[in-house]
Amino acid sequence: MARKRQEGGGPTYFTTFQVAKFLGVSPPTVVNWVNSGLLVAHRTPGGHRRLRSEDVAMFARAYNYPVPPQLGESSAPEPSGGRRVMIVDDERDFAQTVADYLQLKGGYEVEVADSGFSAGLTLARFRPTVVLMDILMPDMDGFEVLRMLRQDPEMRHTPVIACTAYRDPAMEERARAEGFDGYLEKPIKFETLLELVEESARGGKG
Repeated sequence: MARKRQEGGGPTYFTTFQVAKFLGVSPPTVVNWVNSGLLVAHRTPGGHRRLRSEDVAMFARAYNYPVPPQLGESSAPEPSGGRRVMIVDDERDFAQTVADYLQLKGGYEVEVADSGFSAGLTLARFRPTVVLMDILMPDMDGFEVLRMLRQDPEMRHTPVIACTAYRDPAMEERARAEGFDGYLEKPIKFETLLELVEESARGGKG
């Protein structure tokens, strides 16, 4: 049974234990999702976590968990065909974490390429709305991939955000001079990332 339902048809809240049971995982796993920012939780006056049914349903769909009847399915947005982000980064764990966040929090459809070469193949098929590009990759750096993208008449105006762990003001200056539409340094702040992706998707510059 849900722990709380607000009057007037408000949201239903569940404990981490209940959510773990719904999704078939352990309670510590749910806590880890909350602590990492992937799953939203609220605190009671006594300091206990409570998770809103709509947030849990959205999370379940984003990660392909069955949505139990207690959560309902109508509140979770489907990814929009006009909201596509491509992540080009050879750090696979980082890229997948960012992809998960953008899918869950932004409702984006996301694809990941782990090299400049595979990026060329995916770009032609996926046609992203925004590209998040690592600058330093072993086979083809981000500058080369950007130049390749700008040569495609259908992709030349696609916003591309540079993302790098290389902390150097000269690198940011070069990235902007060569035509990147935004610049992020790792470790990134996810809220800043989402704001920049949203702005770029609307046609702004970072």
